[in-house]
Amino acid sequence: MAKHFRFIRLGLRNFAGLEGDTAVEYGDITKLSGKNGEGKSSIGTGPVWAFCGTDINGSKYNPSPTTYEFDRVYSALTLEVDGEQIEFAREIDEKGKNATYINSVPTKAKEYEEVVAALFDKEDFLAMYNPGYFFTQHWSKQREQVLKYSIPPAKSEVLKEMSRTSPDQKAKEIKLNPAAAKLDELMKKHSLDDLQKIHGGTGGQKSKLEKQHIAAQSRTRTLQEQLDRLPDSSGKDLESLRSSEAELREQIKIADALPAKAHEIEMKHREVATKLHLQREKINQSKERFLVLHGEQIEGHCPTCKQALDKKSVAAAQENKDTRVAKAREAHQELIDKRIELEDELASIIPIDVGDLPKQVRELENQLNVVLDDIRNQIACERIEADVTAAKKAESDTLTNLKESIFILDAIKAYRAKEAELQAEKVQSLFTRLKIRLFKYVKTSGEYEPDFSIQMDGKDYVSLSVGEKITAGLELTEVLHKQSGLIVPTFIDGIGEYTGKIAVYDQLITARAVHDQELKIETEVAVR
Repeated sequence: MAKHFRFIRLGLRNFAGLEGDTAVEYGDITKLSGKNGEGKSSIGTGPVWAFCGTDINGSKYNPSPTTYEFDRVYSALTLEVDGEQIEFAREIDEKGKNATYINSVPTKAKEYEEVVAALFDKEDFLAMYNPGYFFTQHWSKQREQVLKYSIPPAKSEVLKEMSRTSPDQKAKEIKLNPAAAKLDELMKKHSLDDLQKIHGGTGGQKSKLEKQHIAAQSRTRTLQEQLDRLPDSSGKDLESLRSSEAELREQIKIADALPAKAHEIEMKHREVATKLHLQREKINQSKERFLVLHGEQIEGHCPTCKQALDKKSVAAAQENKDTRVAKAREAHQELIDKRIELEDELASIIPIDVGDLPKQVRELENQLNVVLDDIRNQIACERIEADVTAAKKAESDTLTNLKESIFILDAIKAYRAKEAELQAEKVQSLFTRLKIRLFKYVKTSGEYEPDFSIQMDGKDYVSLSVGEKITAGLELTEVLHKQSGLIVPTFIDGIGEYTGKIAVYDQLITARAVHDQELKIETEVAVR
């Protein structure tokens, strides 16, 4: 973009209240004077309309006369741009058709606008040409224009200033505080705006973690209440309870098997008793046989033929008897031994009394049920205790993450506050009497939001007198020149209300109201 604009001449025809042709040859200082309605402001507006089709406040403007007939409305401005002359002209014919020209060559509106836009930024030109223009804009536009050429403080500068512990501390001596160090680490991957989105707002980490923490606290309370409602299981461990369960089940198993065992023993007892009874009968029979055999007499003759027996035969008969007696005695003894064996066996068979067995089984089952209840309670306790421990950890972890997110958001607030402070100081240093506010503190959010206002000597712009407004505008024009490097003529309408010094970088155009005086155009050469 061009940097130095110097007006050479202005040609107007039927421009607003200026009927016919009006020509202005610009000098270093161009003074317009005359009574109200003579066209001083129209001359001041002519260059702007030629460029932009607006008035000096940037509003759409149609300078067609309303008090006299006209063939066309025309404004042609010849100016020098960085040493080269160029003419811009705009007209409205009697039918209301618009036309634009560059160096007298008809130019389409879009191309015309592109050429003008390539020369200068419209807002910068209007603000430096008309010291009052800047203050007609919305505050956001004013702020944008003031900050357009202002480089925000570097991240490293903001982080160090966040960590400063005393005004006299040298930059190289400053060690980043925890908040600054955290941001320094995070901003290697994310912008500050991204970090704000990640952690702030309704969908950010902080909001999510707050909800999660409330839910985690509720879960911990619910589980703790469930645990508190369970019977006290202190002093009991699952292993010993499992052992007791196994023992009781074994006892019940044994008790359940007793009736069959008792029957088996009873049958065995009957069997042995029957055998013993039969054995005793056998012994009695053996005893009778033995007595008969023992009392048998040896006859001296043959029982069959009745012949007398000799001694040898008698002796043989006696021997035969003795042998039979001995065998009978031996057999009888065997019967007695068997009887004793059966008596011992019978004595060893102890009947089982199962009369109280059902009661005993019920008692064992009751004991088992108590143990099983204790086991279930213990398992439930251990499970819920584990759940409580896990819930408390989740609650603690969520709280830690929430605190981390809040810490980051607070660090972002601190960063932006310091950034705003540094940027405001930097911009404010450009001004002398004007006081600039770039940010406002919002108590509800605890954050600094973009804002803009200008005061001079403690008064808002709207409260300034006409002369004071010119003073404020000129100071702002000087700042914009320093920022942009752009040099354009300055037009001061109502110069009669201004009593201060006028310092412009090149051409000055003034308009002064003079009672009963026709329009007068004077030029002067500035003393350099």
